[in-house]
Amino acid sequence: MNIGIRTIGIIMIISLIVISCTQKDNIVGSGGSGEHTPLNITIDHNYFTKIYSYEDSCAYSNSNTMVLGKYNEETSYSLLRFTSLPDTSFEITSVNISLEIKNRNNFDVVDNTTLKLARINDIKWYENATWWVASDSTDWNNGEHFSETDYIDLLPEEYEVECDEDSINITLNTNILTDWINEDVNSGLVIYSDTDGFMEIYASEYSNDENPILTFEYRETQEDTLITETIETCYDCMIYEIDNNYLKFENELKISNIQPINIYTKFDILESTFTNILPDDYVIENADTTLFLQRVTINKAELILNNDGTNAYPIDGSIYLSPYIVTVDTINIDLPEIPLLSFEDIEDLYISSSTDTLQSEHIIIDITKVIQYYISGEYDNNGIVIRSLNVNDNFIHTEFDIEPEIRITFTPPYIED
Repeated sequence: MNIGIRTIGIIMIISLIVISCTQKDNIVGSGGSGEHTPLNITIDHNYFTKIYSYEDSCAYSNSNTMVLGKYNEETSYSLLRFTSLPDTSFEITSVNISLEIKNRNNFDVVDNTTLKLARINDIKWYENATWWVASDSTDWNNGEHFSETDYIDLLPEEYEVECDEDSINITLNTNILTDWINEDVNSGLVIYSDTDGFMEIYASEYSNDENPILTFEYRETQEDTLITETIETCYDCMIYEIDNNYLKFENELKISNIQPINIYTKFDILESTFTNILPDDYVIENADTTLFLQRVTINKAELILNNDGTNAYPIDGSIYLSPYIVTVDTINIDLPEIPLLSFEDIEDLYISSSTDTLQSEHIIIDITKVIQYYISGEYDNNGIVIRSLNVNDNFIHTEFDIEPEIRITFTPPYIED
């Protein structure tokens, strides 16, 4: 046993010697004990070559809430779709949809006189798609937008709405679910309102506790006992009915999510921005600045928008902004019937949304991954799109000063002597 202990001790000593001899002072990331410490640079507004705000397509996804209501004759709808339904059913005895309210706003009364329900026609739709994928004559790619031709209103006797504080329970006619199962036509439901004001309903992105839920009782065969089934939405989003005219605002930084208005901006990233700040004794290997930039570590990159306090979201609320990378090298500034950029023109890098309050002088958006991809050459620098993930007050927009900037902290690659 003593021999074994001595052997283990010898192995540990050798391992420590090897580690101490091979350890490098390569500080990838912020901090560290290496020779090269992180450096700070700023890309000011003079290097922003294009700035646009633009009306987005009707569909809006990846939001924590769905919005329904009407403001200044503009209507916003909530769309729900449930799948994972039984293949067959002998009898369905009850069908209920439960929704949780985040904000009522002007909705003091919530019942089947204020909420309207409609069955979506045989149209395939997906939460993250800009356009409908049409299975009949409706085709959004040809300019046909969400309209009354895309859904059929349910008769009042086909549903009943009850609201207890912040919970909505909708009882549906069982024939609706029977048709979804047996007729194989399940495009979901639209919930909307002609009541002035709007209401926010939690979507599945918020939490499992507040998801829209479909609950029903059924028998698969005559001999079976009743089964209670609970199903979450597979898709839920809001959609905004607009005309076929997408406005574009040059040299304006405004954002909203009803009506959806996004920010697009493009900026120059010069090699000299990174190389001019290097210490005098730092030598770029083989004078290869392209390789140098590929090996740079972006510790932090932040897009700074200056809040001027006008046309703002509720001052006591927060703003959630998420960046997307642009994958095309042209934008549409001419055709009014097409947005500046479609959803297919941008890519979600799944960066956590940046949150702030409009009591702050600066709204800071984390774009670290975007800048890292640009300087490494993994993506061309075609600009970025900023989308809002929360609902603004009374369908208005938030506007920022037209002097954005980008603050970057980076670490040069460590070079062996």
